[in-house]
Amino acid sequence: MFRIGIDTGGTNTDVVLTNVETGKIYYTKTPSTPKELLKGINTGINKIIDEYGVKPQEIEELIYGTTIVVNMIAQKLNEATALITTRGFRDVLEIGRAYRSENIYDINMDKPEPLIKRNLRFEVSERINFLGQELEPLNENEVIEIISKLKEKKIRAVAVCLMHSYANPAHEIKIKEIINREWPEAYVSISADINPQFREYERTSTTVINAFMMPSMASHLVDFKNQMDNSQIDAKYYMMQGNAGIMTFDTALTKPVSVSDSGPIAGIIAANYISKLINEKNIITFDMGGTSTDVALIQDNVMKFTTDSHIEGYPISIPTVDLNFIGAGGGSIAWVDGGGALKVGPLSAGAEPGPVCYGKGGEKPTVTDANLVTGRIRPEIFEENLDNAMEKTENAISRYIAAPLGIDTIKAAEGIIDVVNSNMIRAIKFVSVQKGYDPREFTLVAFGGAGGLHAGKLAEELEIPKVIVPYSPGTFSAVGLVLSDIKCDYVHSKLMTKEQISPEILNDIYIELDKQGNDGLEKQNVSEENKLLIRTCDMRYFGQAFEISVPLPPKALTEKDIDDMIENFHNLHEHAYGHCMKEDPIEFVNYRVSAIGTIVKPDIKKSSQVNKIEKRLGTAIFDGKEHNVPIINRDSLSAGETIEGPAIVAEMGATVVIYPNHTATVDDMKNIIMHTNINV
Repeated sequence: MFRIGIDTGGTNTDVVLTNVETGKIYYTKTPSTPKELLKGINTGINKIIDEYGVKPQEIEELIYGTTIVVNMIAQKLNEATALITTRGFRDVLEIGRAYRSENIYDINMDKPEPLIKRNLRFEVSERINFLGQELEPLNENEVIEIISKLKEKKIRAVAVCLMHSYANPAHEIKIKEIINREWPEAYVSISADINPQFREYERTSTTVINAFMMPSMASHLVDFKNQMDNSQIDAKYYMMQGNAGIMTFDTALTKPVSVSDSGPIAGIIAANYISKLINEKNIITFDMGGTSTDVALIQDNVMKFTTDSHIEGYPISIPTVDLNFIGAGGGSIAWVDGGGALKVGPLSAGAEPGPVCYGKGGEKPTVTDANLVTGRIRPEIFEENLDNAMEKTENAISRYIAAPLGIDTIKAAEGIIDVVNSNMIRAIKFVSVQKGYDPREFTLVAFGGAGGLHAGKLAEELEIPKVIVPYSPGTFSAVGLVLSDIKCDYVHSKLMTKEQISPEILNDIYIELDKQGNDGLEKQNVSEENKLLIRTCDMRYFGQAFEISVPLPPKALTEKDIDDMIENFHNLHEHAYGHCMKEDPIEFVNYRVSAIGTIVKPDIKKSSQVNKIEKRLGTAIFDGKEHNVPIINRDSLSAGETIEGPAIVAEMGATVVIYPNHTATVDDMKNIIMHTNINV
């Protein structure tokens, strides 16, 4: 059986094909086609099955990771969406939260415009209190009147978010029934289905984003499946989610907000998977692609999750892997600001027109161009055709960077690399130092097409002793897709103190959540033996604004289990914030179940690649000095081999730089283990 993973990024589309029975994995990549997304995907699929002689009919599972949600939100590609909410709460999206994340005194802070304009936000008479008790019945005639207005405005999708529907969803469910009856062609998203927990702003925002995306996602996935049918691929179709699991296309149609960070998270899954295999428990993942860099911290091989993330400034309140994203990639454009300071990003040349050296029309110098000029990217082995690119690239760096700064071209190119490295060091510190972790106690796992180019220097600056660059790092996120399990998340909100809660109440809540989890997995055809339910509870000290997630055992809970939950909460709070307050009252807030359907994993130790590059010698610039460097074909490396830096290791879609005074070894999984030779 063959399983294929497709990761569509801003610059490249990465494709991984695995034979699940034999464990062999095959890799390829092709430029993304942002204007015709499916064109690049189809090119990548055809390329890999042609290269390795696989028939389309042999592909039984297809997993897709994409940034389509982020891109469409950023570009506001769909505005035919309306909101129905409780009377008096029309402006929740406008008001937002009272805090300013960057500077609390910034009265000129820019806020993103609400995804739904005020004239498309409608109020309905109804009210339920926080205990779930009906204070005012739903005025169904008002709902019908609103539907008539929405039809006139040619609205395609409707978000419904009522006050305290997390405590009692009856009114939201009724509104959905009325819309389905009166207007069956409309897309409807109710908060009770998407995010049934308290905090009306985050709940409304999450539901609105989901509704906003539903028509576009439906169109995209239907076109995707039609294209696969034309290619004679008849597979089970899955999408990567932000919660580190996959879901069927049919499920993604109803909950597209879940796939917002799907591409970057797949790489984190793969990094954690190989780290377990080589007994690396504490890692920082560093994914540098063509457009962006994503960083995450994993301790004891347990990924960290958050329910407080954002898409283009809009909050979403569903479980997602906790990562830090910055606009720094190989395609990030270098520029000089009005004060004469060198900047890199966040604007990117992307796939079109791309860096100057690609010869596709790009004129502004990028990080990739700087790596070419310094000799770290080799024209003779790089995947893109860089014939005769050097002169044009040097001229671009000279014109836009060197001349304005009054320095030579080589110094300007190294300056571009230094600046982007500084940006990425800050991103790594954000997930480590700023959260109480010492990066020196972690191993850096670097991937993405540009990850291996920069990781050694970043580790040296941060005093991280070891860097792991997996085989085929340029397609590593696609590897994560074929390693991912099916996952569904369910939540119930009910604020209770220690005095109010009881084992009976908790057991009733979790029995219902477990049922929802089992039903969700059953709809995705997961067999009973492959089902796994994981329970957690969000807890806080009374009066705190946000919570900490505490794990629970999968059994009937007792008073002792509640005491253990409280003790675990104190310990987790102390680890996260450096203190705990055992005398303060505890509040139980959200109750969660993650339903997981495990899939068969390929044995990535049996990875296969046939790409061959001859050995060469060349020169590269490091810290202003020219060095002779061996240019090594990664497929020629054998387990146990040692490489002295400086050296350059090349493979399909990526380059690994071993810096001066660094060394590297190769393990039996073809990982390159770089040592910065720093004694911590």
